[in-house]
Amino acid sequence: MSNKLVRFKCKVCFKTFTLRKINNKHRYFKFFRTWVSSGVPLNALRVPGISERTLTRNFHRYLDTPTVLPKLVVPREINLKCDGKYFGRTGCTLVFKENKNIIFWQFFDRENYHNYIYCFSRLIEMGYIVKSITSDKHGSVVGAVKTMFPGTPHQYCLVHIQRRCQTLLTQKPETISGLSLLEIVRFVNKIKTESDKKIFINWFHRYEDRFGNILKQRTYGTKDNGQTWWYTHKNQRLAFNTLKSSLNNMFFYLEDNNIPKDTNGLEAEFTHLKTKLNMHRGLSKCRRENYVYWYWFLKSIYVNRS
Repeated sequence: MSNKLVRFKCKVCFKTFTLRKINNKHRYFKFFRTWVSSGVPLNALRVPGISERTLTRNFHRYLDTPTVLPKLVVPREINLKCDGKYFGRTGCTLVFKENKNIIFWQFFDRENYHNYIYCFSRLIEMGYIVKSITSDKHGSVVGAVKTMFPGTPHQYCLVHIQRRCQTLLTQKPETISGLSLLEIVRFVNKIKTESDKKIFINWFHRYEDRFGNILKQRTYGTKDNGQTWWYTHKNQRLAFNTLKSSLNNMFFYLEDNNIPKDTNGLEAEFTHLKTKLNMHRGLSKCRRENYVYWYWFLKSIYVNRS
């Protein structure tokens, strides 16, 4: 890596550091890489001739000096997948993936519109040209995409839609309308052709014609919060509206095979990271944040280019 100095401000302790890019060939870096990538506790990382105290000191040095992501030499078009994951009180990491490659990530206190705007801006600065975006339909990312990439296909993750609706409907709905909607929901992730799409849309509209009035039924009474009425089939109505509001953004992958229809790859990555991070509970909040940063860096396309 270059010896260029970089100013870095920690978002947790608000201290400003002068950072030097870390040399990947440093004798301790390979052990640090194993420690971060495997999640093995430091006291279990037995290195002949090197004490645990020495490893701790050098590992903390790496954690305190996160590397800098390079810009592309040549701009590149990508079909982007993005998602966010909370790690308790530590905060939230937003991660962006193209095919099987992690290309950008950032740690924040929360997943919101302004943080997605920042990430999209950084991706543009780095030289990426976003052709499409696949996300979990979180309101913050929906708004940010409309601001930064108007007119760009925004594919909603079909797995998230299906999972959300099935949770609301449960596995055994007690009404005919609930059972009928569950059948439609189970078909969401099986749509592979334009013919399947037409069948699904017609099926959905027939359901709306048949059960639309039932979903509007109200129950009147008084709750502790002063509410005097509520929808009788609230969860069914929420599941129905989830599908209805997603229809225009569910089928871009049928028009372009390069557009992913879900964010499953990121979901698996989050599970692995959470398991590894839980094994390092002794780290300070600032170093836990930087541990997450290094974890993504070591899995990214940049690690062998530095």
